[in-house]
Amino acid sequence: MIIKSKLVLLSAILLGFSAYAETQMAYFPPVPESWNVKVEGTSIEYSSPVNKKTQPQPKTKVRFQYTKTTQDKDATTLAQEYAKTNECGAPREQGKAFFTISCPNIARNAVIVGEPNNMYFIELSGEVSAEAKNLINTYVTSIVNGKRTFEDREIGEKVSR
Repeated sequence: MIIKSKLVLLSAILLGFSAYAETQMAYFPPVPESWNVKVEGTSIEYSSPVNKKTQPQPKTKVRFQYTKTTQDKDATTLAQEYAKTNECGAPREQGKAFFTISCPNIARNAVIVGEPNNMYFIELSGEVSAEAKNLINTYVTSIVNGKRTFEDREIGEKVSR
């Protein structure tokens, strides 16, 4: 009876560790003062303040998206597809499975970081402001430094060339 209860306890502990080891989504950054935020499907969009009389459209929009459905595509493939679809420059590798893409023709920049079926996508449209940079840097830091964000712990780390 004691052996059986120890086995049950050991099984419960191992099950708890395996559940704890699963990947977890990084938290979205706080909304800057006077900025707006809205949820659209699987995306969260932060937008700079507007003035209905003088500036009816936001100067800056930052969209964050997390997805577990990439059809097993890796960050390299998704970055190349994004660049081709939006007529951008070639993706720049910032670290392992971590790419930035600049699209000056459409005033857009993007960041893609992750592993197949566990991917983060950030898109900045319009003016690159201090608030937008802070939002993006905070989120990327949260993603790359997250303890259980990825199964591959080297994602985001600098790659030796």
